[in-house]
Amino acid sequence: MNWIDVTRPLRQDLAGWPGDTSVLLEQRWSRARGDSVTVGKFQQSLHTGTHCDAPIHFLTDGPAAESLDPTLLCGPALVVDARGCELIEPFALDQSQPCPQRVLLRTDAWPDSRRFPARIPVMSPDTICLLVEAGVRLIGVDLPSVDPLDSPLLANHHDLHRGGITILEGLDLTKIAPGRYEMLALPLLIPGADGAPVRALLRKVDRN
Repeated sequence: MNWIDVTRPLRQDLAGWPGDTSVLLEQRWSRARGDSVTVGKFQQSLHTGTHCDAPIHFLTDGPAAESLDPTLLCGPALVVDARGCELIEPFALDQSQPCPQRVLLRTDAWPDSRRFPARIPVMSPDTICLLVEAGVRLIGVDLPSVDPLDSPLLANHHDLHRGGITILEGLDLTKIAPGRYEMLALPLLIPGADGAPVRALLRKVDRN
């Protein structure tokens, strides 16, 4: 099976958090303008598009992006169908099957990357407890956040961190059917950063 890219492309029209740094790509030097090489300059927020949150994002003295364990983002992953849920409750998870360390929630609640959503579904506290008890180490969502967009407390960020779960946000799962996959996703190594852009790929597991 082929790898499927589930990264939101870092185009200049990619919607980020209102008021945050927009994606910018420009050429400092250009072959087309007569320079000997083409060299680009790139700028973005660390929380635009597909990215991992570092704990320092929501904890004053939390670890920064260099603490993110890249092995947590590589390996078996379960894509869960959470479409149509305003609040993602435990019933969305199939508790009859062993849960891998990586769980990705497909909500389809951010269908157009050019438009920042007005509202998103989030996990209930019971769902986070279930993930922690199941030994999940990474939760991925196709949303800008695991908390309500207007939340100042970021309760889900804190609860997931206390449970030892790394947060991956901004995936594009529109082409991914629920089921089991191999995931290959690596955060950029940016020491001291509060987040890290990620390139994420999934490959369907052959059950035969």
